[in-house]
Amino acid sequence: MELRPFVRNLVRPGQPLTAQAWNDLVDGIDAVHQFLRASQHTVRVRITNTDVDLREVRVTATRNDAPPVEAVRPLTATGEHVLSRLEAGSWTITAGAAGFRPATTPFEVTVAGETTLSLALERAANVMPDLFGAQLSLAMRLLTEAGIPFARLLDFGGKDYAPANPGNELLGQPVLAQSPAAGALFDTARGGLGATLVVAVPAKLEAVAEVPSLAGLTQAEVKQVLEQLGLRLGKVTVLQARS
Repeated sequence: MELRPFVRNLVRPGQPLTAQAWNDLVDGIDAVHQFLRASQHTVRVRITNTDVDLREVRVTATRNDAPPVEAVRPLTATGEHVLSRLEAGSWTITAGAAGFRPATTPFEVTVAGETTLSLALERAANVMPDLFGAQLSLAMRLLTEAGIPFARLLDFGGKDYAPANPGNELLGQPVLAQSPAAGALFDTARGGLGATLVVAVPAKLEAVAEVPSLAGLTQAEVKQVLEQLGLRLGKVTVLQARS
C-alpha cells in the first residue's frame, strides 16, 4: 500500500475551518493509519537448539527510533516465538537465554506479511545439575554429561578422596552437598575449577559370628568351639560355688 501525497493547506488566524477541510484532515489521518497497518509485519522466530527449553529463551526486536518489542514465548518447549505488528523500518532481532551467548539478526520491514526466521544460540556456560541424594556413581556420570569437571571429593568427615578414583566403597554413597549449587552457570573458560561433592561417610561393618551356648563344656572344649568360629578365648574367670 502506498501513502497518498499529502497536500499542506494552512488556515490563517480567524479563518473558519470548513467541513471539507475537516474531512480532508480526517482522511489524511486515516490514510496514515491504514498505511501503518498495511506495513506491520509478523515475525516467527524458530530457535534451532535442542539443549535449551524454548520457554526460557527471550526474543526481542529493537530499533533506534522505537521502543523494543518482546516476542510472545511459546507454550511448549518446541514452539516458536512470535513478534507481531512490527512497523516499517530496520529492526534487530535478538534471542538470548541463561548460559548462552545472544544470537542476533537484522530484519527489514517494508510491507505487511509474515516471516519465519531461524536462530541458533551458542552455549557459553554449562548448568550445574542437582546431585543431592544421588549415588556418587550417578553424580559423576551427570557431571560428565553436563560438561563440568569433577575437581574435589570429600566425605562428611572432611577426608579428601581422588575424584578420578574414589574407590568402590564411595561409589554407592549419596551426595550430601555440592558446589556450585544446582542450576548455577559454570564456565570453565573463565577459570572455573570444577565441581566439589561431599558424600556420606561409608559405613564400616565388622564381621560378626553367632556364639552357641557353651554351658556345660570344659574350658578346653570352649576354646575348641570358639576357634572353629574364628574367635579366640579371652580372659577366663573361675567362680566358686557357694556352699
